[in-house]
Amino acid sequence: MIALTQAATTIPAFLLGMPAGVLADSMDKRRLLLAAHCWMLASSILFCILLMLDAINPVRLLIFTLLLGSGSAVSVPAWQSSTAEAVPRSALLSAIALNGVAFNGARAVGPALAGAVIAGIGLYAVFALTTGLFAVAVTIFLLWYKPKTEVVSKQERLVSAMRVGVRYVLSCVVLRGHLVRTLTFVVCASALWALLPIVAKNNPALGDGGYGTMLASLGAGAVVGGIALGRVRRYLALNTLVWGASVLFGIATLIAAYVQYIAPVCLSLLVGGAAWITFNSTVSSAFQAKLPAWVRARALAVFLLTFQGSMALGALIWGVCADQFGVAKTLTAAALLMLAGPLLLRRHPVRMEAELMPPSTMIESQGGS
Repeated sequence: MIALTQAATTIPAFLLGMPAGVLADSMDKRRLLLAAHCWMLASSILFCILLMLDAINPVRLLIFTLLLGSGSAVSVPAWQSSTAEAVPRSALLSAIALNGVAFNGARAVGPALAGAVIAGIGLYAVFALTTGLFAVAVTIFLLWYKPKTEVVSKQERLVSAMRVGVRYVLSCVVLRGHLVRTLTFVVCASALWALLPIVAKNNPALGDGGYGTMLASLGAGAVVGGIALGRVRRYLALNTLVWGASVLFGIATLIAAYVQYIAPVCLSLLVGGAAWITFNSTVSSAFQAKLPAWVRARALAVFLLTFQGSMALGALIWGVCADQFGVAKTLTAAALLMLAGPLLLRRHPVRMEAELMPPSTMIESQGGS
């Protein structure tokens, strides 16, 4: 059931990511975000009603997860691309890092908060709170949130529009290099995320709440790293940030695999969380800075699919390796591969630079194909 729930969370992103990018490029992003959050609000209200009636079963839980995952998948490309439109290029890295702070802060605090609410009030209260938060988001989109967006993509057929987005990314050497770097880092880093429950279970020093403690350490590190990233960026080049993040996350993975004391493990995971958000925010901001508005959401959908696919592929690979060779050896292999990752720096540098291909180039190439 846990595996099915995870699949219900991720499948919508793979199926709807590119179509959502096309929608975000061809319509007002605020309306798309509003529609997606109204969908999630309605789904959450329905789930609360079923919960009150004691009518929840595994099938309905999976359906609810699919509904929420679909709304989230539709909203992400529009949200990410509107961030790039709402801030100047010089502030893009900090803006993306702050988005990561919100996500990782929720990851660090959310499980503990949900557990406290369930223990103190009951299961229904958690979902009622979630519904209330969706209602707040809908209200914000209705009354306040108005990103500076303009519809710049001409009306195209869905498949053709998706093809143009993929072609744009793959035709640009620099963007393609960022995808390679993302795939390499995330596949290796996914070993720690995927095997963290087993690492916690095998570490007696962490106690019964070991997994929660380790996950909270990673999340807290990501929050601190995201807040500090803008200041650190003043002194370090993007390539240096990416190189350092790869090395630090690899070291954190090795420490988690072999050290049995809670203090160094949690400290290393704090550093690992900071390295995680540093790499992702740096590469994502460099990727977005190169995108023109007419194809931004579709290209971002390609980037997000690469990221999510790398996480899923890595979890599968390292899970099989852990069964065959053990958790420690598997994490060691992943860490060593990650430490070797900076060798890609020369061939795939991370740079903030102007748009690399004007819209007319791709439009003409599309028309000639």
